[in-house]
Amino acid sequence: MIELPFDPNIHLGPLAVSWHGIFTAVGIFFGVALPVRIVRSRVTEDDAYAIATWGVVGGIIGARLLHVLDRFDYYSREPLQILAIWTGGIAVWGAVIGGALAGYLVALRRHVPIGWTADAAVSGLGLGLAIGRIGDIINGEHHATECQVGICVGYTHLETLGQPGPVHLAVAYEMVYVLLTVALVLWLFRRRDASPDGSSIRRALPLGTIFWGWAFLYGLGRLAISSLRIADPTSFLGLRQDQLVGLGAMLVAVAMLLFLYTRRRTGVAASVAPA
Repeated sequence: MIELPFDPNIHLGPLAVSWHGIFTAVGIFFGVALPVRIVRSRVTEDDAYAIATWGVVGGIIGARLLHVLDRFDYYSREPLQILAIWTGGIAVWGAVIGGALAGYLVALRRHVPIGWTADAAVSGLGLGLAIGRIGDIINGEHHATECQVGICVGYTHLETLGQPGPVHLAVAYEMVYVLLTVALVLWLFRRRDASPDGSSIRRALPLGTIFWGWAFLYGLGRLAISSLRIADPTSFLGLRQDQLVGLGAMLVAVAMLLFLYTRRRTGVAASVAPA
């Protein structure tokens, strides 16, 4: 078993700064910087930062809203606490959905190419989530099942939120998995973007498919890895809330991928049809 002696806070005199908050901020920074750098060849810097900024705002609102809905029994009794986001309480799936929706609406309003920009932006979304998980690892916030094979850890600091162990370091599994999906997204995006028109990879990956492909993979990862976490009681089909949202994301992603490929085939057929 690996012993993790981490203090969940940095103590600066009378002040205590949470590692979770620090890595959330770092994740937002790099999650914005990466796609802005990628899209600057086709999207103005002003448009890119507008989309990214509102994506962050939408992500924060979505993360808090989903958490409030999940704990509605408490917040219905303490409605003033809904706005007290500094006390903690966010849901990652809310950040993904809220950020993607807000970015889409801003891109639509600014007449930015939606599919291509979304394919680039998802790399930053994944990177930001992965970096944010470092804070979860240090804090030990997400409890997991007993570990016999895998990364087995135990938290030893007196102020830790983690378990004494040995338990699975499930959030680290998720962090590594998400980083692998980001690497795949970047590889596919750059290869398709560098390919000449009519190449096989351009035909295989219509605009928007990288975004929805990542959504499917992320949902699949959460569905699998969350089985190692101790969270809320099961709510439906033996699955917990985050697993149900992951399953829903996979179903939506499959539907959107089918739509994109069907539209591509229909468009090709129309373009070659005799006048």
